[in-house]
Amino acid sequence: MSATLLEVDGLDVFFASSAGEVQTLHGVTFDVRPGEIVGLVGESGSGKTVTALALMGLLDPRTARVQGTARLDGDPLWDSAGRHRPPVDVPMAMVFQEPMTALDPVFRIGYQLVETLRRRQGMNRRQATSRAAELLDQVGIPDPRARLRAYPHELSGGMRQRVVIALALACSPRLLIADEPTTAVDATIQAQLLELITTLAREEGMGVLFVTHDLGVVAHACHRVITMYAGRVIESGGVAEVLAQPLHPYTAGLLAALPAPEHRGGRLPTIPGVVPPPGRATDGCVFVDRCTHAAPACATAPDLRALGDGRHVRCARAEQLHLAGSAR
Repeated sequence: MSATLLEVDGLDVFFASSAGEVQTLHGVTFDVRPGEIVGLVGESGSGKTVTALALMGLLDPRTARVQGTARLDGDPLWDSAGRHRPPVDVPMAMVFQEPMTALDPVFRIGYQLVETLRRRQGMNRRQATSRAAELLDQVGIPDPRARLRAYPHELSGGMRQRVVIALALACSPRLLIADEPTTAVDATIQAQLLELITTLAREEGMGVLFVTHDLGVVAHACHRVITMYAGRVIESGGVAEVLAQPLHPYTAGLLAALPAPEHRGGRLPTIPGVVPPPGRATDGCVFVDRCTHAAPACATAPDLRALGDGRHVRCARAEQLHLAGSAR
């Protein structure tokens, strides 16, 4: 994979509250290359979706403030005041978790695709209708011209999610952000959607930022993985390397919680405690209260540092620990 497509450096996000500004993201830094699928993982509240929404310019500027830099194909996504570029100027798209909230229930599928193409691509109605049918065919929807006449509620959950992907592809994005796109579908449809996304990335050279809490999905579809916790990147690296030998105790805890044959009939391992709320002050490692490997060195907040072979970790004891990985 070649030059970097998306570069995110020092991304901070602040939200207004009755007690003043609360910082939700802290110096988030990562990149995505063309044709690469990068998984962004962590529990709910870790900052994954806020990261995606900030990159898409979907945070309300009246209540959210963005700092740091992000570039797509070398062009900044927002100015020095945190104002995002107009969406029509940015070659990126997003697929949301629940397709029924992403599709307008009172308009036919065809109308929603056609109007998107006419508005964003300048096509006339005939051109847009033809292209809409091509997109539905591309995402694996049978009899696409007939489906253009369907309303969202007339399609299955898997079909609706494919329509949402088709809408995202309508403007030929260079980067696709997928926020938990397979959570609301069964295992068979999940596998089909993952295959679709991996095929599109490979054949179109499209970069994908795949937001998920499911490390099984990451193992199946992603090239690299980034673990987030409490609004921070705490580990990143190649999927095979991270799954085989995690460097951060939090990543190891997530891997231990994956269902496996040896857990049959028993309780799955869990990470005690919960993700700390945004704005909670701490002098040391943000994971220290939940970490079974905590030591005096953890009283000082560690930086995210490189350990070679594309691995990065935010843990003072990374070289000392020998954490168990996953056989998946």
